[in-house]
Amino acid sequence: MRPGGKDGTLYSIARGAAIVGGAATTIPADGWYQIKTKASSGSGFPAKAGATGRDLAVGDVYFAKAGQTIVAGDSVVPFALGVISFVTDSSDQAQGQSFDVTTQADIASGARSYIPSAFKERSGTINGFVDVDSPEQKTLLNEYRKIIEDDGTNVTVNDAKSADLEYMLSKRETTTVGETELWEYLPVVSESINTSKPLDGAQPFSFNYKVDGQRKPCAYYRTITA
Repeated sequence: MRPGGKDGTLYSIARGAAIVGGAATTIPADGWYQIKTKASSGSGFPAKAGATGRDLAVGDVYFAKAGQTIVAGDSVVPFALGVISFVTDSSDQAQGQSFDVTTQADIASGARSYIPSAFKERSGTINGFVDVDSPEQKTLLNEYRKIIEDDGTNVTVNDAKSADLEYMLSKRETTTVGETELWEYLPVVSESINTSKPLDGAQPFSFNYKVDGQRKPCAYYRTITA
């Protein structure tokens, strides 16, 4: 399956109250969850398949099924996803770095030797239009300027402050059994916003970001089961 642009959507994440495991605790509904704690043994989280890879760990995001038991020592934070109204498209770039380790032993080969850096960097841009009803856009603006809200009765001042931005980006969503979905968990740091007011036409809004590795971003392939 080769998805098109219309098959993907960028969602904001609203975190719910943590669900703490116990003798009769189950996941209440199908959806996305982040592991907050994991039992040292006998955890209720799904195990890996085969000899490669690793099991889910604290901080990982996964799609849990309703009724899945989580034991004492396990806990998860549910994610509620909301479509971001102002977004039209997004870009995502990843790059690494290499180091030259060529020595005289490489002369006979006629080629330089390199080793890869331990780190990769991901960045991108999310584009859209000014939308005064978008709470996500207001949060982004508040990173770079003070925001004053006047509801006709009260006036509230929100001084500029950094925000923990995290999104879910679907590349392909489906409900067909046997087919595969592709999602990205994107915790990001905003680096700049770009907005202008043209004489005519729509007012553009975009922001540049870097993906935050310490919050465990991931690409998630999910096979739909009955």
